[in-house]
Amino acid sequence: MTINENNVSIRYEVILEYNGEPILDSKTAQLLKLINEKGSILAASRALGIPYSRAWEIIMKLERTLGVKLIKAFRGGKGGGGTRLTDTALKLLEIYDRAEKKLRRHMGIPYARKHIALQEPDIIIVHSHDPLLDLIINKLGDEGFVIENSCVGSGMALSLLSLGEADIACIHLFDPNTGDYNKPYLEKYFLSTRAVFLGGYYRELVFAFRPGLDPSSYNTVDDVVDEILRGNLKIVNRNKGSGTRVFFDYLLRTVAEKMKLPVDKVKGYENEVYTHIDVAKNVALGRADAALVLRYAAELYGLKYIHVTWERFECITLRENTVKRGVIRFKELINSEWVKNQLRTMPGYKPLHTHPPG
Repeated sequence: MTINENNVSIRYEVILEYNGEPILDSKTAQLLKLINEKGSILAASRALGIPYSRAWEIIMKLERTLGVKLIKAFRGGKGGGGTRLTDTALKLLEIYDRAEKKLRRHMGIPYARKHIALQEPDIIIVHSHDPLLDLIINKLGDEGFVIENSCVGSGMALSLLSLGEADIACIHLFDPNTGDYNKPYLEKYFLSTRAVFLGGYYRELVFAFRPGLDPSSYNTVDDVVDEILRGNLKIVNRNKGSGTRVFFDYLLRTVAEKMKLPVDKVKGYENEVYTHIDVAKNVALGRADAALVLRYAAELYGLKYIHVTWERFECITLRENTVKRGVIRFKELINSEWVKNQLRTMPGYKPLHTHPPG
């Protein structure tokens, strides 16, 4: 192959940086513009020809870097609503557009990127992180289903389901007012009459401790939370909007009120990760002293722990989605003998019963 000026092209592109880290290039800027124009992350990702999950990864990475939200969901009642950019995101685009116009004046019209729509997925699943759900999704993929799969947290998963951006939402949201999981949130997201339960299971939450710390020195869960509130135990936290984060915040508030302690001394509270596996890994490496995490992840890394609670992890869809091939198969699979066998062998998992396990 001969390389010469006839078969090599040069393209100049604006890239915004924040504290020296690249945050916005032409593709990311176009994604944000399309989200705002179409009112849908799903529609924007399809217009760009990128997977829905990839669009979410771009947005979440950008939000983590900047420490602010860039998109917001709004609801207009039953079946209404959409997704829009925050003021911060709009300001970023304004800066980007000014810079790009300046580049055009000096360099001419930049290379026009072409986008080709991807294959329509059979099923779009948004969820909070769960190792067993990962196995279910992988099995669906092995069966030939085209899957868009995004770990966005329970709260955002419900929001996206309500807006019609997803086929299935898998969640575990604790309501401190009722002591119940998930159901109290359906009305908040305009889903109380639209949602259909597909299946689920119980998961065990524990406080896991870094190697060298002895959990037997704590008599109760409140003792652990008390030490966290006093700043004696550094933590690693789940991301905002995740069900585990909601429950952890509830524990902090409850013990803080009981012991008359402030909540601003918690070390590591802003250290967020997106999966239970990453939580356990951080604790195992000594980056944190303790963390609220799935028992499965704690045992995976050989961590000692104390029991906190059993929570309901449930998957729901909209009534109009129940006829979709991917949703039908997902429901069959999550209620299958294969999943029941996984529940019997995976530590910290049990099938749903009328009452939580003891």
